[in-house]
Amino acid sequence: MTSTVFDMFRNDALGSPVWIGVVGDLESARRRLSQLASAFPGEYFVFDPQSSKIIERIGRNNPNLGVWEVC
Repeated sequence: MTSTVFDMFRNDALGSPVWIGVVGDLESARRRLSQLASAFPGEYFVFDPQSSKIIERIGRNNPNLGVWEVC
């Protein structure tokens, strides 16, 4: 049986992704990246390796930091 995991990333100053870590559920990813975005403004996103897609974003490119964009 495989479990769902999500990778968390931050875009660096050049827009390149920097891996932050992995979590077992989307809610944990949202909480952790919201905390990071509040302390260290920038763009953060959650990547689903099973679908090979970014599934949510938060940060600088959103009109309101703290509001998640579902991709």
